[in-house]
Amino acid sequence: MRKSLYKTSCILASTLMLAMSISACGSPGSSENSGGAANSTPAGSDQASTAPAAKGPVKITYLTFRVGTHASAKMEEEQIKQFNAKYGDEVEVVVEEIPSDSAYEDKLKILAASGDVPDVVMGKNGINDLLIKSNLATPFNEYLDKDPEWKAEIGEAAITANTRDGKVWSISDQKQNIGYFYNKEMFEQAGIKPAQTWDEFMSNNEKLKEAGFIPLSLMTGENAWTTNLILGAIVGTNGDAGNSFMNTLHPSDFNTPEMIQALNLVKTMLEKYATKDALGAGYANAANNFCQNKAAIIANGPWMIGDFSDPTKCSEGFDQKVGVAAFPNNSMFSTYEVGYMIGAKTQETRDAAEKFIRFKTGMEGQTIALEYGNVMPVSDEVQPSEELKQKYPLFVESIAVAQKTEVHFKNFDAIVYPNVTDAWKTLYPKLVFGKSTAEDIVHELTDIAAKSK
Repeated sequence: MRKSLYKTSCILASTLMLAMSISACGSPGSSENSGGAANSTPAGSDQASTAPAAKGPVKITYLTFRVGTHASAKMEEEQIKQFNAKYGDEVEVVVEEIPSDSAYEDKLKILAASGDVPDVVMGKNGINDLLIKSNLATPFNEYLDKDPEWKAEIGEAAITANTRDGKVWSISDQKQNIGYFYNKEMFEQAGIKPAQTWDEFMSNNEKLKEAGFIPLSLMTGENAWTTNLILGAIVGTNGDAGNSFMNTLHPSDFNTPEMIQALNLVKTMLEKYATKDALGAGYANAANNFCQNKAAIIANGPWMIGDFSDPTKCSEGFDQKVGVAAFPNNSMFSTYEVGYMIGAKTQETRDAAEKFIRFKTGMEGQTIALEYGNVMPVSDEVQPSEELKQKYPLFVESIAVAQKTEVHFKNFDAIVYPNVTDAWKTLYPKLVFGKSTAEDIVHELTDIAAKSK
């Protein structure tokens, strides 16, 4: 009996104490907003805080091929570093490094097929077409309208270059003025100067060969970049029809006299004047052949200039040997890079992706790209520093050469469908080994382009 009474008393006491505790704490609607002592939590208390947790930065995903020995790796690293310093408390950029341009493109195609692309996408080599066609991209129109200062920093020409049916699908991060680089010592020993015509260009190749040099650093693997620059320059300087072709987005008919003539000329170059590894070689092979004095000429843009003074990439003192020239007929590739696209799916991540892209393509990002990557800015207000001029005089020379050119055109990667870009690596070997004629190749290119319509 005593045990029963004692147990009952304990229960009543515990219940009373609990009731008093609840009364002291108050209801959520009373003391929580009173600001009184009852609302504070003593230091070291186990009671959970009712204050909302601080919101962390928005995470966005970004794949980049500008890593390792890539010519733009330092530029990429510095842009991300400075963005993090300025906006790291708002946006966290989760970077995935991809070892090469071609590996990047392959991965993006796989991700696009599954509908799961990164929040920020570089739309190079037809990736932009793929995202637009698959409804995986968000246009920039509203963002640009809300930020006229950023819009002005990009410029109307760069915006127009990436506008389709009134929608701005990507923001350019650089202007591409591309001619070719040449080894001045080899040219001097061969007794030649940069060619003014394509007949002279072929004559120069023969004289270089007679002097004991391999004239051209070409490649047909990946996107056949250095080879296709020469091919495109030949087409782009072949009258109004050729120039119009190289300035047309998504050409559908490759069966033209200009394309056939250019392919036959490049076939000769690959057979007689290129390095032995040209068929199937990637960009790294072509760059190395030029930098190690194994070839006299490489077609490429000014972003390569930093490599010439890098002892890990080029022979000692190589930068002193390099000259820059326009293509024959005083011509040069002049276009805007496709740049960055928004692949993010939610409004929060889209806004964060736009902030990252705005930094990369605005005045700050353009300045970093110029100083760290020898990249031509899209804005005329971004000018090279005196330090850059002293360090890379060839960059200043390349600007001067570009300003004097009169004939301009876009490169194949900028105008053709993605599946056409993919086809070059299989078409060039067929052309060189005699399995297909130039006429066969243009028919095949036309059929490939038709599948993208």
